Amino acid sequence: MDDLQPVWRALYEHHTALTPHLRDREVPFEQAWRSRREIERQWFATEPESFVLAAQKTDRYVGYAFVRARAGAGFAASWSASDPLAELAILVVLPEMRGQGIGSMLLDAVEARLREHMIEDMTIGVITTNTEAMRLYERRGAVPFLTQLVHRVRPEGS
Repeated sequence: MDDLQPVWRALYEHHTALTPHLRDREVPFEQAWRSRREIERQWFATEPESFVLAAQKTDRYVGYAFVRARAGAGFAASWSASDPLAELAILVVLPEMRGQGIGSMLLDAVEARLREHMIEDMTIGVITTNTEAMRLYERRGAVPFLTQLVHRVRPEGS
């Protein structure tokens, strides 16, 4: 996973560029990377069907997908979802490699792996302003489900 740090940095920089309205909440890259790696270690330890697929071109990684395979129970009480349930936690392609079908190839490979594990549903979190990513997922059949907002609770009197 450490070899994927340059690719994840591209995702970090892409996300921060897409969210100027959250500039006051940005975490420095090194801190974000350490936190991300710890979360991923926890997922691998507690969700053994989780996996990473990476795309390589010549001698470097150009993209990767990190998929959690977690319990589907309790995901949405009003709708059915597979159990286990997949979550596409990361899909990233280096900026200079975007538009060449690498993201689609990674998604094809993710879906093939999910079929092998008989996982029927996958959630995908997308930064709201990342319209290109949303178009990619929607072209592949994903539909909007949940919008999550961030609200800072201010101290009284401020």
